[in-house]
Amino acid sequence: MTPTPSGEVRTISPHGHIHWRGRTYSALFALAHIGARVTVEPGPHTEEIDVHDPAADRHLGTARALPSPPSLIPSTPLPRKEQTSMTTTPADDSYQEPDFYLDLPDARIVATEALLEAGENIADTIDARAMSCIYGDAGLGKTFSVRAALKEVAPDLVLLLQFRARPTPRDIRMELFDVLHLEGKPPAHPSEFDRLLKRALARRPYILVCDEAQQFSRECFEFVRHLYDTGKGKSRPAVLFVGGEECYKTLYNEPALASRIYIWQEFTPMEPAEVAKNIPLFHPVWANVSPELINFIDLEAGGGTFRMWSKVTHHVLEGMKRRGLSDVDETLARWAIRRSRPARPVRRDDD
Repeated sequence: MTPTPSGEVRTISPHGHIHWRGRTYSALFALAHIGARVTVEPGPHTEEIDVHDPAADRHLGTARALPSPPSLIPSTPLPRKEQTSMTTTPADDSYQEPDFYLDLPDARIVATEALLEAGENIADTIDARAMSCIYGDAGLGKTFSVRAALKEVAPDLVLLLQFRARPTPRDIRMELFDVLHLEGKPPAHPSEFDRLLKRALARRPYILVCDEAQQFSRECFEFVRHLYDTGKGKSRPAVLFVGGEECYKTLYNEPALASRIYIWQEFTPMEPAEVAKNIPLFHPVWANVSPELINFIDLEAGGGTFRMWSKVTHHVLEGMKRRGLSDVDETLARWAIRRSRPARPVRRDDD
């Protein structure tokens, strides 16, 4: 067995970060080793470190520096003659760090199977310059997992599109115009507008993230496909559709769209065994709670979703503060459950 290289010892933080020599490093594999003591040493590139588990005597992986890690794919500068029609300002305000529902204090990122799978799928999608779809019901952590994975990508390459209502292709054009920081007025004619967007998208290896994609109509999906298809090789944007069941159905039922989806990933609620394993890691308030009580809360309100568990946890913390409690008991749990979900409907006979 090859001996583990000697390096400086560090502890992986609750958010999966490694602090070393004044810098903060991050990698998805670190989420599975939160709290572990690891050794680190300079990596193969200047912005990377190699991380080893001395207890298991194995190499865990390579972590990248935050907040501006190197891009996964070399960027391509614009030809000088095209730099007059669009700005070179990075599109970094389209990227957002993952946050917890209700800004839950002390919550931790948990390395669930779905999150780790999403990280692998997103990395593969970016590497292949492909289109992929991550879908599932609300509250399962799709958007959170995507943003957690994209922390390892240079933020100025991530173009986030998110609409609260059903957009039109014109809405998508205008949003791309904004997140790409293009200069001047948006072209009035669609074909001229599309040519401008295609030139802009080809200048760097962008990752186009279409969040809440269940709002997209078939025409919107087709428009994104049109932008994607006009790229070639490394100048083609990687595309991530993230949304609910309607997103999946629209893409799946259109052969021209479905055939272009490189990876499909469905998010589902955590199984009881996953809940029992992950919730004590999710927040310190659950660290010493019995598995029976955690299972009861999940059956009554949690539903295997982190959003519902964030809500319940928020109420539990408030209840403990009001009552001067230091531990969670069943009475407090039932109170938090009543506040977290609507009352169940009363069944009545048809007559």
